[in-house]
Amino acid sequence: MPLKARPSSSASAPPLRASRQAPGSFYRQHLFAARHFADLASALEEQQPTQPDPQARQRHRAYVMGAILAAAAFLEASINELYEELQESSENGRPGTARRALSIPTRLWSAMAPPPILHKYQLALLVADAEPFDERRAPFRDVDGLLALRDALLHGRAEWRDATGRRQSLERRLRAKFEHNALASVEDAAFPDHLLGGGCAAWAVLVVESFSDDFCRRMTIPARGVA
Repeated sequence: MPLKARPSSSASAPPLRASRQAPGSFYRQHLFAARHFADLASALEEQQPTQPDPQARQRHRAYVMGAILAAAAFLEASINELYEELQESSENGRPGTARRALSIPTRLWSAMAPPPILHKYQLALLVADAEPFDERRAPFRDVDGLLALRDALLHGRAEWRDATGRRQSLERRLRAKFEHNALASVEDAAFPDHLLGGGCAAWAVLVVESFSDDFCRRMTIPARGVA
């Protein structure tokens, strides 16, 4: 049944009031959503025959894409909210935050165009005098691959040229990272059909968790995943 907008009722709805509370925090909810969608994708693969009906395939694709997009959203929301938390802590004089974490210039992003997500993490480590990630190794390289996959879902580009001009593809970069879609047939394309499966969704969750935990360890701050 298609969703319908709920009609508004001015009689029952409470009046809007100005709030003095801080804006809501969403990064943990994004990670929860990524885990939830990944579980749904894997469960559907286990329940369906090798040739599922079109509606089941659509649900499965929605779960996998939801996991990928939510995992990437967790990374971006987490680092953005961290800067806001540190700014609020420094302005209010709150104790208990790691000294070197507080040394991050929390107003930096307002003075420049927003940089790519992973650059924000690297700059935070650099300014906090912590060890930056090796961009050629996990978990940085895995997360970079996840973001390339996210971009492919948003822009429809599964191939690109690297800094040397060599053609790269998601299939080549990610094919050995996880088990492929159990619902795909041999006639289906590598991307999106074979790559976008429960294995990919679970991998997306694992790589952002690993990256975030490693970042927090380097910054000597509490982990930012779901408790």
